[in-house]
Amino acid sequence: MFTFSLLVVLCCLLSWITPIVCQSICGVSQYNPTYSICCNGVVQPKSGIRPSCCGTRSYDATFYMCCAGSIQPRSGIQPSCCGTQPYDATYYMCCLDILQPRSGYKPACCGTKGYDVMFNMCCSGIIQPRSGLLPSCCGTIGYDAVFRKCCVDRLC
Repeated sequence: MFTFSLLVVLCCLLSWITPIVCQSICGVSQYNPTYSICCNGVVQPKSGIRPSCCGTRSYDATFYMCCAGSIQPRSGIQPSCCGTQPYDATYYMCCLDILQPRSGYKPACCGTKGYDVMFNMCCSGIIQPRSGLLPSCCGTIGYDAVFRKCCVDRLC
């Protein structure tokens, strides 16, 4: 195996000087990296401007993206993935693999729901209004910590 690796390195070095086709190894197969790409041990034809791998399949990363092992079309200003689903992160956000619209000044997730941190807070997975001088959570309840106290997830 060492001798073969040394031959591949020498071949690649010589390919700059003479027109030798350099071979690479992918799993147990040889391939020409000029025309093919190795995707998790499987030789695939290179495709497009930015050849990439999604699992054992090749795709063009200029127009597509890999979402949890699924090749999906890129679209929008900020293409992103939510599980296997593509979306534009400019207008949506992914909350535990559920797409939610982005809204407000500081959008965030509370479990699978979206909310604006400026006006609300997430208390143990429940969205509560943000109010008072020192908004805090006591379990799933929102309260003002200046005037109340939380004792083991209960207001006291």
